[in-house]
Amino acid sequence: MGNVLRRFKEEDDHAGGGRYPYYLPTSRPHYQPQYYAAAAGRPIRPDDITPGIVCVLEELAEDLISESTSMAGDRNIGHLQRSSANRVLAPQCPCNNEDIDESSAEGLCSAESYAKANAMLIQVPVLGTTKSFWRLSDEATRISRKLALILRSHHSVGKYLTAHLQVSNVWISSRGSAKLRGVSFSDKQFSIERVRDDYKHLSRVLRKLIRISGGDITKLPPDYKEFLVLLTRDTLTMRDEFLIVNNSALLPMKNRTEVFLMLYDRIVTYLGREPVGRAKKKRILSKLPYKNDWLDTAIANAQINQWVVNVKKQYKRTQLDQLRLNRNVRSHLHQYNDDDIEEILYCEWPELLMVMVKMLHVTGELKGSDIQNKFG
Repeated sequence: MGNVLRRFKEEDDHAGGGRYPYYLPTSRPHYQPQYYAAAAGRPIRPDDITPGIVCVLEELAEDLISESTSMAGDRNIGHLQRSSANRVLAPQCPCNNEDIDESSAEGLCSAESYAKANAMLIQVPVLGTTKSFWRLSDEATRISRKLALILRSHHSVGKYLTAHLQVSNVWISSRGSAKLRGVSFSDKQFSIERVRDDYKHLSRVLRKLIRISGGDITKLPPDYKEFLVLLTRDTLTMRDEFLIVNNSALLPMKNRTEVFLMLYDRIVTYLGREPVGRAKKKRILSKLPYKNDWLDTAIANAQINQWVVNVKKQYKRTQLDQLRLNRNVRSHLHQYNDDDIEEILYCEWPELLMVMVKMLHVTGELKGSDIQNKFG
């Protein structure tokens, strides 16, 4: 699919007429849909900075370029090859040495200090209901992904951490980028076990940082909890590193709409064209969560229910219609003047996008979706 613009083939079944909009990726700088820009909110201003706290998180193009560079070798990762010494021969692609910062003039603060000053797990109201929901802040997911990218970058050139990653090794720049200090990487006896060990300790570090920030680990949202479990799996392969660094749990809230529409198009339209693709589509749909109650949840939420009652084609309790409802809502974000609808959808169905991404990875379709460019 890439960046090729596609039009949804289905007729708009939502009251209000017209057709569904083109799927237009926002990764290209010359295009920014109006409703995405509105959802993004205003940037951090200097007067937002709390005195004494130098770790101000901003989305900077420099960080995006760095992250994209560290992922440039994605397409070259092949199957693991073992020698008689159980050694993994990793493909050669550049890793970003700027992520290892021992004496930079740039102001850095320890991750522990940052976590004490900034809540990483936040409670938000679920609009349209009386419920509340705990989710990771966008800053916390951004830090999580950057640390995973650093590890993956070094793994891609056959290197691993020579000592277990600790909270004390993680530092946050004044630009909000995670960096490492006091660490070294080695290529001696590199193996998949070394890779798994690195991610297991990353999982422990992330859990500790959430606790330090005052978060209750038992209240982690299910998608981030699954992300941490993925990091600790004994069956993890280097192919799974693509799923780690492009995990839906790490998406900024403002980007989830675009990612959902992109993956919906890939599952429903792209995979539905040929027999092999249709088999994958059927498999993905069969694994989607909320089979029995997604429509009840939609009706019970006063905000989402607006899209349920004002529809020409009534929804059936099928997984395809669950995706159709989510597409309808996201394709008409401002029809009911609700700028918070994306967060509402996440709070009500936090595992939906997670399973879509996971199953596309399992079926070998995730890499072709362009998801790696949707985290900025």
